[in-house]
Amino acid sequence: MNIIVFSKNRPAQLELLLRSMNKFWKHNHQINILYTYTDEDYKRGYDILMEEYNNINYIKENNFKEDLLSLIDDNKQKTIFFVDDIIFKESFKDEELIEFDKNPNILCVSLRLSKKMYYCYAANIPMRIPKFNGNIYEWKGRDGDYGYPMSLDAHFFRTKDIKPYLEKLNYNNPNSLEAILSNFPINKPYMMCFDKSKIINNPCNKVQTNNHNRHGNVDSKFLNDKFLNGYRISLKNIEGIENVSCHQELEVILEKINK
Repeated sequence: MNIIVFSKNRPAQLELLLRSMNKFWKHNHQINILYTYTDEDYKRGYDILMEEYNNINYIKENNFKEDLLSLIDDNKQKTIFFVDDIIFKESFKDEELIEFDKNPNILCVSLRLSKKMYYCYAANIPMRIPKFNGNIYEWKGRDGDYGYPMSLDAHFFRTKDIKPYLEKLNYNNPNSLEAILSNFPINKPYMMCFDKSKIINNPCNKVQTNNHNRHGNVDSKFLNDKFLNGYRISLKNIEGIENVSCHQELEVILEKINK
């Protein structure tokens, strides 16, 4: 499968994603990180990250669309995107995608949704839980995140379904990509998720200026400075959390590491 992570000015948060992924998802797939930064301090953070996680394919963004398309391998049946403020919190295995493989009417598999969520943080609205058939539900007309299949936050797509959209649509960063994808969803009726969400998005800050997404007040520069000085974000208060929304502001606990 194609695994593509988008990152900007967040080495510390990206490190937490990679560490949590290593803990909760045992796989042999190549991870590709398409990243960019706005100053040399953030570059230093990414350089440290590349030393610590040296089995990953890092691509410095030049032309976002062209760079992204270069990472899509047609021979890999599935494609999943991540952003750098995602954290794995539950175990996940490739075998849990068997139902997706068997049912061509499933548009995507969401690692961020669960069958228990009742709040949409991004829109600040309650969500009615849809009627499920096993782990599958009809997504059209659903509230909040239940009706939002084209998210870049840990949704598995079939490569043959998503690649034509990536080729023909116009976009120049992850936010504009998701925005235009949301206007042209893949024409399939079902989404799939699990009893518990496998990941959570901690919107503790915002590093882009394309939209006005809700977010917390933990400055990315502060986190990067701490990262450069040997601190890492703790996973202890995140793993196993019973979140009621795909996004949930969580305390950022920093721990000094020993080298």
